[in-house]
Amino acid sequence: MERPGELDFPGYFFKFNDDAETFDAGPVAPGPGYYGAGQTCNLRRKRHGAIPDIYTPKKANGMSVLFMHGGGFESGHPENQKMFGDSLAARGFKVFVMSYRLYLKGVGFGCNIPTPEKLKAIRIAVEDAADAGQYIVEHAKELGVDPKKLYISGSSAGAEAILHLVFNPFEKADAKRYAFYKDYRFAGAMAFAGAHIDLNCIRKDNFIPLLLLHGDNDQLVPFGTAPHRFCNATQPGWMMFFGAQPIFEKAKALGMPALFYSFAGKGHEISWYMFTHY
Repeated sequence: MERPGELDFPGYFFKFNDDAETFDAGPVAPGPGYYGAGQTCNLRRKRHGAIPDIYTPKKANGMSVLFMHGGGFESGHPENQKMFGDSLAARGFKVFVMSYRLYLKGVGFGCNIPTPEKLKAIRIAVEDAADAGQYIVEHAKELGVDPKKLYISGSSAGAEAILHLVFNPFEKADAKRYAFYKDYRFAGAMAFAGAHIDLNCIRKDNFIPLLLLHGDNDQLVPFGTAPHRFCNATQPGWMMFFGAQPIFEKAKALGMPALFYSFAGKGHEISWYMFTHY
């Protein structure tokens, strides 16, 4: 595992905070997780979408994966994805595990959180995923990546974020930020227990091959079409989501490539399926 970057503080120890924007630095490391004096950290911080962990295969198959962890847009950390990174690297993939701003950290993503705040949390995560993907492609040569074989993947909230980047409902409101993706497409997307807010965003002109995994008894992220976390319509956080099943049906209707694994009776544990099966 590597931790590359552009930031270098010779003679200082440093560590980025969970907000993915600020950092602590000093001549003495006050605790674990700090980078040693003279080391560098994170691929970039000019915008967001940092990639602190890279898993490099001993025998590369030429394919790379950008992975986004879950945690309800309030928790989670790249370091917890080591099992997945190691496993894919052992199969020849180069894996980039990104961090992103957790807008609802300490607040939650439950039914009491107003829908506009939930949408803002998703949008911020999508912005960071966009930055991370763009950075990898623009620095493909130095990172040893073939942009035509770069896949994007995520788990739970991370799966929601990557699906919203690929089928982006925010791009018209922020065309400059997402201009890069007018011409670039990931090779494919792999979503573990993910969902989307609007099937109309899934079109032939923006489609990429999909691998979808979801349990049909997921009580957090809907398998079908249902309110996220199954909130009722009288609660502030009511928000309809389209899970893997309707996303797959939309792909079929468009005649586009998608593979869908559904798990009868399984719940949100499918969101960490990649830890035990990949």
